[in-house]
Amino acid sequence: MPAVRRATAARRAAGAVLAGAAVLLASCTPSTSTALAPRGLEAAADGWHGLPLEPGTTLPTSPLRTTDGRTVRLSEEFAGTPALLFFGYTSCPDICPIHLATIASAMTTTRTRYDQVRVVFVAIDPARDTPERIDEFLAAFDRRMLGLRGDLDEVGAALAELDLPGPVVEGPDPRGEGDLIGHPAQVIGFDATGAARRVWPFGARRADWIADLPRIVAEWS
Repeated sequence: MPAVRRATAARRAAGAVLAGAAVLLASCTPSTSTALAPRGLEAAADGWHGLPLEPGTTLPTSPLRTTDGRTVRLSEEFAGTPALLFFGYTSCPDICPIHLATIASAMTTTRTRYDQVRVVFVAIDPARDTPERIDEFLAAFDRRMLGLRGDLDEVGAALAELDLPGPVVEGPDPRGEGDLIGHPAQVIGFDATGAARRVWPFGARRADWIADLPRIVAEWS
């Protein structure tokens, strides 16, 4: 399939996420990273690289917890500030670290502050994703990213509010680190009112974020 057609197909599929028509679910396997990471996202006519979402979805109201034990509701915690929300797990071999490293690098390059765009990682593997492990994991990218956790029901409730599936055990991790877990592989962008505006599927590159982060600050704040 030609590159343009592939990009168009990916844009249509991702654009349907949160609208109830489709879901991007990916298991964390090295082959996924190899297949998608070089592609990047095709810029739309309006210049955005993130894929547009149909209106109506907002930040979840379901309670989660910070790594220091504070209970937060995303809909309240990030009122007034754009936020990037990603569900993943600390043992993920590729999707999670690639997304977070790419965002962190682009934040530095564009001089985007973490109080201008909040970057939020919600851990979906409570058995392994302890508060200490989440903090250590995020510190490898930037300590200013916010890590949240909850039990499976709490995380599942937050995912359900976004019309996204819960985590799925995919089988043993060949690295010997427990199980691989399938989870939504996209980063969701919310504006300062809490409305979901755009989504960046796995495969978004640093250049995509460098193009979009300044617009998030300028247009979503």
